[in-house]
Amino acid sequence: MAQAALVNNRKKKQHTSHEHQVISQLRVRMHDAGYDALVAYSQDNVTYTAGFLVPSHATNRFRRTITVIAGDNFATQIVVNVEEKQAMARSRFKDIRSYDQFKENPSDILADTLKEAGVDSGRIAIELDFMPASDFQRLQQNLPNATFEECKGLYFKTRMIKTDEELGIIRRIGLLTEQVIHESLREIRVGMTEIDVARRIVDQMIAGGSTNFKYRVGSGINSSITNCGTTNKKIEPGDIIRVEVLGDLDSYRSNVTRTAVVGKPTEEQRKTWAKLIQAREICKTMLKPGTPVADLYRTYVLACRENGIEPTLKFLGHGIGQTIHEEPYITDTRDIVLEKNITFTMEPLYMVSGRYGFHIEDMYVITEDGFDYITGNISNNDELIEVG
Repeated sequence: MAQAALVNNRKKKQHTSHEHQVISQLRVRMHDAGYDALVAYSQDNVTYTAGFLVPSHATNRFRRTITVIAGDNFATQIVVNVEEKQAMARSRFKDIRSYDQFKENPSDILADTLKEAGVDSGRIAIELDFMPASDFQRLQQNLPNATFEECKGLYFKTRMIKTDEELGIIRRIGLLTEQVIHESLREIRVGMTEIDVARRIVDQMIAGGSTNFKYRVGSGINSSITNCGTTNKKIEPGDIIRVEVLGDLDSYRSNVTRTAVVGKPTEEQRKTWAKLIQAREICKTMLKPGTPVADLYRTYVLACRENGIEPTLKFLGHGIGQTIHEEPYITDTRDIVLEKNITFTMEPLYMVSGRYGFHIEDMYVITEDGFDYITGNISNNDELIEVG
C-alpha cells in the first residue's frame, strides 16, 4: 500500500545537472565516504539540504520531514501532505513525495524511496543520533539487507564550509544583530529593568526582519550566570550588563554578545576586561587557513593564565550557520583545521561568581589568506561600554 501511495503522491521533477550547490556538495561527500545514500531527519540538516524550513518540522514531533540523496542523480524530499504544496514551491528538491500522517507511516515511504533508488541493499548514511527508535526499527524491517551508519560527521563537515549564498545571509543577520545591540545599549538608563532592555531588542529585531530569535539580558549579579535569564531586576549604578542576542534569518543564525557597565568601570573590572581582550587579540593573529582549532584554543587558555585568569568555558568559540552551535568547536578535543569560508564565533568569557560576568562574542569568516569580521565593526567592545 505504501508503494502505491508513493507513486500516487510523488510529484516528479527529474534531477538535472543543475542541482543546487548544497545538494551537489553533499553528494560528493557521500560518495567520498563510500555511502550509497544519505538520509537527513533533523530540522537543521533537512533545512540545510532543502533550503527552507518545513513549518511542521519545527512544531509537530509526530510529523516527519526527510531528505534523501542517493547514487549519482537521485534526490527527493518526503513531507506530510499538508506541507506538500509549500515544499513544491520552496524546496531545492525537484521531487517532492508526501504521505498522509493518519494512514501511512513515513518510514514505509522512506523504505520504498530507497528501494526505488536501488540502494535497499546498500550502505546508507542516516541520522541515527536523531531519528526516533521506532522509525529506525521499522526501516530495518523494511530493508533487512541494508547497512545503516551515522552521518552526523558528514553533515557537519559539509556545513562548516559555507557557500557564497550562505555567507550573504549570515552577514546580514550578524549585521542586524550587532546594530540592535548597539542601539539598545545606548538607551539603557538606571531604573530600567532587564525586561525593559529586552523589549527594545525584540522590537528592533522584528523590525529588521528576524522573528525566530533569542536573547539574554543580565545585570549585576545576574551577569555572572553563564546562560542567565532576563528578569525584572532593575538596573543600578555600577552594574555590569551582559546582552546576548541569537538572531535568525532564513534559518541561519547569529550570536553576538556585548558587556557594558553602568557608569565607570572599577580598576579591577577595567584590568580584568583588558586581559580577556588581550587573549582574544592574540588569537586573531592565528585566524587563517591551516590553523588547527586546538592550537587556537590552547593559545587562548595560555594567554589568559599568564595574566592570572582562568577561562570559564572549555571552548573559545564555535561554528555558526543553521544552528547556533555547530562545528568547528574551538577546543582542544577537535582535530579540525580552519579552512576558507568557515564561519564561527570567538567568545572569551570570564565569570566572577556571585559578582559579575564578562563576555564578548563576535562572528568571523576565514578568507583565502586570513579572516574577515562579520560583526565587530559597529559596536566595538575592546573596552567596557559605558551606559546609563
